[in-house]
Amino acid sequence: MKKTLAVLCIGFFCISVINSYFGKTSDALANSVIRFHVLANSDKEEDQSLKLKVRDRIIKEMEPLFDKNGDISAAREVIIENMDKIKTVAKDEVKKHGFDYDVNVSLGNSYFPTKEYGDVVLPTGNYEALKIEIGDARGQNWWCVLFPPLCFVDESCVSESTSTGKLVANVGKENAELVKKEKSSGVKLKFKSYEIWQSGKQKIACFFGIDK
Repeated sequence: MKKTLAVLCIGFFCISVINSYFGKTSDALANSVIRFHVLANSDKEEDQSLKLKVRDRIIKEMEPLFDKNGDISAAREVIIENMDKIKTVAKDEVKKHGFDYDVNVSLGNSYFPTKEYGDVVLPTGNYEALKIEIGDARGQNWWCVLFPPLCFVDESCVSESTSTGKLVANVGKENAELVKKEKSSGVKLKFKSYEIWQSGKQKIACFFGIDK
């Protein structure tokens, strides 16, 4: 009994240390990035095409509003102040192409898989995101980084963007190597361990019906 209790105590201690260690990384990443998430009505070709048209229109409308040298708080304020405008623009684009889908616009936390952007990579995890849901929102989705504004950079040039440098700088020195595409073996191990930790958290949240 005593041995079992000791093992349990050690286990809980290890879990606490891991949670504390990776929790700081998670917070640093989450507090440095706002994602942009667009969900199509369905996987039908016309709905997927519409999704991209709505995406392009919103990016075009939002680009002049962002101060590319600003911080995440300023970017969040811009989004919140323009939520009604974003919804109006999205609905107008939907109607323009002959559809009558409703559009839902929200700013909150969403779970994202690992995604590469030029010379940087964002690991799986929960991030703040501007979410655009078209119609039933049951189709394949599209996402990018709204802040730092990687959405406004052509994918072929994203590795040269000052936004990627800003992203790396914003996560702090202790996490900078984690988001760089070229990683040492030690950093790769940390990255994989971090992804497993995030995936485990997500599965637990889903099992208990917790909205992360």
